[in-house]
Amino acid sequence: MRYVLTTLAFAASTPAMAQDVSLPEFVEWGSSAAAIEEALDGKCAGGLTVREIDPPFLPGAEYQVQADCDGFDYFGDERFAEFVIGDDRLQMIWIMVEPEDEDDAVAAMREAYGQPSQEAEMFVAFENARTAWRAEPPEFLFYSPEVAEQMSAWFASAG
Repeated sequence: MRYVLTTLAFAASTPAMAQDVSLPEFVEWGSSAAAIEEALDGKCAGGLTVREIDPPFLPGAEYQVQADCDGFDYFGDERFAEFVIGDDRLQMIWIMVEPEDEDDAVAAMREAYGQPSQEAEMFVAFENARTAWRAEPPEFLFYSPEVAEQMSAWFASAG
């Protein structure tokens, strides 16, 4: 009985485990739009929409589409996620959250990825993991090795 009480006291005094901020397990950078649509099947509680982004904003992309997934399960809730595909290769993922999630999100990212490589008012970047937090709008960013150099340049110029 004493063991149970000690365990309960320890559990009550221990902060909640950080929520998962890792890249969704099904993601393979460079996947085609069709492969992303298939991978998102059943993962968008509010629906999936694929739309063209014209003009493309991805560096060097001639053609860009975005798979908008409403109701994507991430960071403890259903979120709106954007899977950005340039020239039929997955390049970025933006996962929107609520402004009040910022402190917990950045703390979880620091726990998962260590010290940020760049930090500014508008973002906290973890370039070693190709991920960042953006403050406005509040969202997680994941990006492919293919655009890592451009993202590093952006972080350096914006910070």
